[in-house]
Order: sequence, then structure tokens, then C-alpha cells
Amino acid sequence: MGELLAGLLRVTLEALAYLAPVGPVQNRLRKRRMARLAQGKDVRVPVDLKDAELTENTWENGHLLLGGATVFWQPRKGHRAAIPFTSPTLEMTSADSATVAFRSSSGRTELRVHAEEAPAVLKALGGAEG
Repeated sequence: MGELLAGLLRVTLEALAYLAPVGPVQNRLRKRRMARLAQGKDVRVPVDLKDAELTENTWENGHLLLGGATVFWQPRKGHRAAIPFTSPTLEMTSADSATVAFRSSSGRTELRVHAEEAPAVLKALGGAEG
């Protein structure tokens, strides 16, 4: 009886892992952020950033706050206040179905963002520069 319950539990856990409920939730949140941005509202886009000044040349998870005239960087680590983020021109270095990576020509700034949100981030950074 114990083996039967253990087998049933294993099949159930494997089925849950196969369904990966995190994916659809993340997709829904991403679409909601892009809809809010299209309406002119502020959004927080999750990114990974490596910057000489802002992150001391280490990768940090955080958010870029988009929607206003200025883009802000808000790190998750330590929950520090948002800092104005003026990015140099970024060039795409790699891409796959989930992530697009960008790097400045000097190599002092690198950014990774979800592929669906990359165009909005680049547009906001271009607007912040100019």
C-alpha cells in the first residue's frame, strides 16, 4: 500500500512539474505590463543588470521603471530606492526564445531582459537618452 501511494505521489509531482504553472503566470504578468505601458502608465520590468557604477560590475536582479521621461533602476537586493538610469547605446549580443542580452560598446553596462519586453525597454532607454 505504501509503494502504491509513493508511486501515485511521484506521478502527481511529475505531472505538476510538466505543466509548469509558472510559465503561464509570467506570460500573463508580462502582457499586463506591456498593456499598461501602451496606455502610458508606469511599469516595472524585471531585468538583470551589470553596470560599473550601479551594480559594481556584478550581475544584479532588479527592475527598470519605465513610463516616464526618465528610466529608473531599482535593485531587488537590499530594496534600495530607485536610481535614475542613463544607459549608453546598447547593442544586442545574444538572444534566445526567452532572453535578449545587450552590452554597451565600452562593456561597462550589460542588460538581460525577456525577449517580449526588450523592444519596450530599448525604446524607453532611447527616449531617456535623447
